[in-house]
Amino acid sequence: MLVLASLLFALAGVPRLQAMGSPPLMTDDTGTAAGRHWEYNLGLFSTERRPGSRLTEGPVLDVNYGLGDRVHLNYELPYRQLSEDGVPAQSGPGNSAFGVKWRFFDAGERGLSVAVFPKVEFNNPGSSAADRGLVERGTHYLLPLLFQRAVGPLILVGKIGREFGAGGDSWAYGVSAGHQVTDKMEVGVELAGGAGVGFHRSQLATNLGATVEVNQRCTLMFSVGRELHNHAEPRASLLAYAGLQWRR
Repeated sequence: MLVLASLLFALAGVPRLQAMGSPPLMTDDTGTAAGRHWEYNLGLFSTERRPGSRLTEGPVLDVNYGLGDRVHLNYELPYRQLSEDGVPAQSGPGNSAFGVKWRFFDAGERGLSVAVFPKVEFNNPGSSAADRGLVERGTHYLLPLLFQRAVGPLILVGKIGREFGAGGDSWAYGVSAGHQVTDKMEVGVELAGGAGVGFHRSQLATNLGATVEVNQRCTLMFSVGRELHNHAEPRASLLAYAGLQWRR
């Protein structure tokens, strides 16, 4: 918490503001792809390192299509690699996920905006990824509520959502702060995690992210962080992401 507060204080000294969502952070903002335009987020590399194991994703395909000014469709598909001590490494496509983001309330650039982003994640037909431990078995449904508002020089984003699946229901939550440091570079910091229905067996991670605009169509994205605690499995000592966004 002290690290997060220090980063927020540092961000407050820069002159312009901008929201930063997922990716490269885990907390989605309320922004949507431009109407009748495509937005491609290509995760080149992401990793989650825990004692005795490492889960890597790359490439990760994240495609968005704007249906209007406030609605876009989303499809995601990662390629996963799992390495565990004493066990042969496994790799292959992960689960597919479809979603629709709808920003149903928007009070302007500096005002409050609220969106829903329901998603369904499922095992790909014919895939053996669940048998090999790359993904959880079955279909999962996520219903998050997203909030965004300017507070001073920062844009704050919040998320609270419920996940429903064969393995039981759970909560997902996060809060992030973003700022545009220069005309080409944005930075953001977040706390994000999840918990069981009774908010037991919780986990919480912190992330620091940045985006660098190459041109009007292409942006580079990076983040690095770690878990602060995890009551469900060994704590991740490293979370990292690198990717690019292409708009047309």
